[in-house]
Amino acid sequence: MEEKLGAEIFDVDHTITRNITSLSYLLLLIKSKVFSITILRHIPYICMNYKFGHMAAEHFDRHFDEMVGVEQSFLDELAIENFNNMMKKEKVYGDAKRYIDHLKSGGKKIILATSSMETIIKPLADYLGVDAIIATKFAFKDGKCLGRFEGKPAFREEKRRKVLEYIKDNNIDLASSSFYSDSIHDYPLFMEVGNPVAVNPDLRLTLCAKKHGWPILKFR
Repeated sequence: MEEKLGAEIFDVDHTITRNITSLSYLLLLIKSKVFSITILRHIPYICMNYKFGHMAAEHFDRHFDEMVGVEQSFLDELAIENFNNMMKKEKVYGDAKRYIDHLKSGGKKIILATSSMETIIKPLADYLGVDAIIATKFAFKDGKCLGRFEGKPAFREEKRRKVLEYIKDNNIDLASSSFYSDSIHDYPLFMEVGNPVAVNPDLRLTLCAKKHGWPILKFR
């Protein structure tokens, strides 16, 4: 029987990157006239709710009429531009990159698990050289966006479910796996792995980590 090995699973926003990865991508979509600039009026409300742990999963269950018919290749190209111009130099924590490089040198399997869009995260994943991405996906048909998500977004309980499904399908030992995140929203997944690690934690996660005796890392 093949020996089961653990994996190192990382959230992305505020864990590996300084900012919300989808925000700079949204700005490019506005610049490209996919979205109107008026969409920005919702951002402060969303960010505050997320920060204080009040974000409802239903917020992600929506349709984006503006995205219908947009070419997948165009969205992929925009993601590369977003990473090269807005993320790579200033937004990726140097400590996170070095930490992941160290884990990889020791033969560890690296997985990104994020509620952000897979399209946005893929250039970052390529840069870090990770083994897999578990993320929210847009639905496409014949290379064109359908303006909705494929299945449910990878947020809170759904992120947990998607990660556990991947773990099972890839013969990974959950008890030997680590999960790194900054957010209390990821509490369900923290409780599944053998080695939970809080990274740049928000207030509620800081209190939770101290209560459970989880390590706390500060990436800069």
